[in-house]
Amino acid sequence: MPFYSGYTGKIKRGWTDQLFSQFIRERAKWQCQNPKCEKKFDSKDGKQKRKLHCCHLGYGRAHIPTRWNEYNCLALCIGCHQWVDQHPWRAIWLLNQHFNVEEIIWVKDQYRKKVNKKEFELIERERIKKLIKEMDNEQR
Repeated sequence: MPFYSGYTGKIKRGWTDQLFSQFIRERAKWQCQNPKCEKKFDSKDGKQKRKLHCCHLGYGRAHIPTRWNEYNCLALCIGCHQWVDQHPWRAIWLLNQHFNVEEIIWVKDQYRKKVNKKEFELIERERIKKLIKEMDNEQR
């Protein structure tokens, strides 16, 4: 089971990807989730907004079953995202900082599933909308 596929091609970012990225960054309260960094970003500033990425740690966006999985992603600043991409074993360290073993293993199990991309994306989009709604309710 490779943690890093080495895939370097371009993957199209759809509406679900944008919604999921927004969820991950808001879940992190617009702060880099690397404990060694923790830079804060202004969600209202368009330039700053783009400097905080939704980083896929265990499996990249090419793997549809884990693409929109909240236990596979963290909000990282550009520098930390590059740091993880250049040294994939550091992704394991970051995952362990934020998620318990059961959540990490659950993501690994999802990786093996065969799914219809369009159907799966529609299901995930609705699930992400519910997660955002729950997060908004908790913040009030």
